[in-house]
Amino acid sequence: MKQANWTMNSSKVRTWAETQPESDKLQTIMLSLSLGDNAESDELRSTYWTAIRSIGSTMDNFPKARRGRESALSENQEIVLANVAVKVVAAFAAIPSEYHSLLLQVIVPHGRTGGVYSDWNALTTSFEKQAINYIMQSIKDKRVAMTEDNEFDLDANGMLQITPRPTKANSSEVDEEE
Repeated sequence: MKQANWTMNSSKVRTWAETQPESDKLQTIMLSLSLGDNAESDELRSTYWTAIRSIGSTMDNFPKARRGRESALSENQEIVLANVAVKVVAAFAAIPSEYHSLLLQVIVPHGRTGGVYSDWNALTTSFEKQAINYIMQSIKDKRVAMTEDNEFDLDANGMLQITPRPTKANSSEVDEEE
């Protein structure tokens, strides 16, 4: 596993691990992360990552590695985005389970799909995707605060600073002024 991939994937796992209760499996994952950080070759990192993925796959909400085309974001931006996604999932995990059925009844998928979310994980995954899509669109619209080095300008909590989308009333006022 290339160093850049290791950095991104291990960052996701570390952020996820912060929300997990102590356990032997978690300690094993953290040890494997430490060993992978110090690995001398891509092959060794791959070996550690295979172990991490195998152990993590048996645990709730373990982050999945992204597949697909190359990202337009920098490595640091990818890490921040992944951390935000993990925090969104952690926020939903913090909602007591006695409220899950109520929320599943009243929060429904947007659009023409109809129906309801099949379970709590489906709802959580949907909101995680919405957060990522909102951030990516905000980047395209240049509404995300950036540093001079073209990296995200994070607030004191390590979160992105995003200017909200203009409301229809605000955009009408802008049109009238022009």
